[in-house]
Amino acid sequence: MKTATIYSLPSVRKSLLTVSVIITATFLQAFLPAGVQAQTTAPEILKAMDKVLFAPKDKVLNLEMVMTDLNTNKEKIKKAEIFQKGADKKLFVYTYPPSDKGIATLSLPGEMYIYLPMFKKPKKITNMADGNSLNKSDFSLEDMATKPYSERYTPKLLNSTATSWELELKPKDPKASYSKLIVAVNKAHHYPEKIVYFDKKGQKLKESSYHFKKIGNYWVSDKVTMTDLKKKHKTVITMTGIKLDQGLSDSIFTLESLTNAGVAKKTEKKAEKKAARNENKH
Repeated sequence: MKTATIYSLPSVRKSLLTVSVIITATFLQAFLPAGVQAQTTAPEILKAMDKVLFAPKDKVLNLEMVMTDLNTNKEKIKKAEIFQKGADKKLFVYTYPPSDKGIATLSLPGEMYIYLPMFKKPKKITNMADGNSLNKSDFSLEDMATKPYSERYTPKLLNSTATSWELELKPKDPKASYSKLIVAVNKAHHYPEKIVYFDKKGQKLKESSYHFKKIGNYWVSDKVTMTDLKKKHKTVITMTGIKLDQGLSDSIFTLESLTNAGVAKKTEKKAEKKAARNENKH
């Protein structure tokens, strides 16, 4: 004769509670936004953000940079044509104001060159620190770095809301310009929504905000606003005419190409001046 198994009431309750927890967790997991399930730790979230930022193979765009002194509301505007391939090849060709036309810069892995019409040949930039301003804007060379965040910072998850994660990023390089960054990462699409920059004393130094739009299969930033809280100065970068995965040749990112781009814009500048003089004569 078989003996019936006898369960105590506490053990039954414990088993039912365990099953309930498992079912609830599985149910909630199934209804999380796509991609959220896997990115739950700080390193995974940061790598997912990098994947979005560096997804396109190459890009071509027109850039407008509006710099505003918040004390006087005076504005300065600069424009450029940008060519970028991968994470470490970038050609800037300045088109406005007229005084900048003909200036071009080339960024390559570990080095940077500038073409100035007065020199008539490229010059390697050897003494520019990462904290230096980019063309007198509120962005530093470090802010515009194309090296992934996950390679430059150690992340820590500070907070999680319904729509975003908040990460604290500590620089791996002790010579970095900032003591830390606080980044809000969009949960649905993994792009950065806002970054707060802290100086070496731990004080808020700058804030940036981002607007992203979807182009093809990519989420791409088309507007970035950087505000220097101490200098009371703001720079807004707007990108238009964005073209992705154009199959850009490596020959675009050479010293010869840098020179040709600068000379071409300088020639345009001369032609515009000549046309303006002829118009004034009439």
